[in-house]
Amino acid sequence: EQILFKKNMDHQNWDYTTVNKKITQKGEKAVQQAQSMGYQVEQVKKADHVNQKSNLDGRYVAKVLNEEEYKAETVSHDLRIAIQQGRQAKGWNQEQLALQIQEKKSVISDYESGKAIPNPGVINKLERALGVKLPREKRKKQRRI
Repeated sequence: EQILFKKNMDHQNWDYTTVNKKITQKGEKAVQQAQSMGYQVEQVKKADHVNQKSNLDGRYVAKVLNEEEYKAETVSHDLRIAIQQGRQAKGWNQEQLALQIQEKKSVISDYESGKAIPNPGVINKLERALGVKLPREKRKKQRRI
């Protein structure tokens, strides 16, 4: 028995077809062109963080959520005073000290006001620029859960 599949296949188009995706224009020129044609233009930035996986440890997050108030460690009072006294002994203002250690003025003001989170790299730069040994808090050992 032979099976023939050619029944009523006359309507079938066997030619190759190419489907091209319409290319969208990007940039200022495309926006201006669309506005000149009378279209309403809305620019939206794509979120690049949507599919990124978080690297937070679940135990740490649970610990923070279980604590009543989480407060990041800030610089100690002794460190604040030592930075201010060292800067004033050199006759510098905050901006001049910031230039010496290649940081922003806001970093110096945060350290002197006690709002900054201690960064050993910045503290080392401050020690070298001011020529004094700054007091550091000993890190508390964190217990693993």
